[in-house]
Amino acid sequence: MENSNFSSNQSTQGTSSQGAGAASGSQPGSLADRARDIAGTAQEKLADVSSTVRDRAGHLKDSLADALDTGADRLRARADAADTSGDGQLAGAGGGSIAMSEDGRMTQVTDRVAGGMEATADWLRDADLDSLKLGIERQVKEHPGRSLLIAVGVGYLLGKALRK
Repeated sequence: MENSNFSSNQSTQGTSSQGAGAASGSQPGSLADRARDIAGTAQEKLADVSSTVRDRAGHLKDSLADALDTGADRLRARADAADTSGDGQLAGAGGGSIAMSEDGRMTQVTDRVAGGMEATADWLRDADLDSLKLGIERQVKEHPGRSLLIAVGVGYLLGKALRK
């Protein structure tokens, strides 16, 4: 009786070791298939994320351009309001020519800043993100020190703006 158990255990172990050998022989193929499936899935997800990021960047670019246009319009409106209210207030003032001269300069500066904001908004709308990326990469390769200084300055200004 014990003998039959022993022989049945041996035959079971032999079968299981052969099955394990057969499974390990077919396992590299299945691992390769799984790896290909995982890589394909990851590539699809990456493509989805990439298109989502490009869409968001396009919308962000348009909203930033709209904000620049709106800011330029508000800046010009404030300058016009200051000119209109300033003329009436300064008409009887003794130093009116100096104040008018400063107001004229302020109006010129305001117009230049507003014009720059509008030009930047137009450039943003017309800019292609891929060419923009290539241009930035070229600038960084050709002028790394200047690029680093610009990045530090922009980071500082953004930090100041976001802190308030």
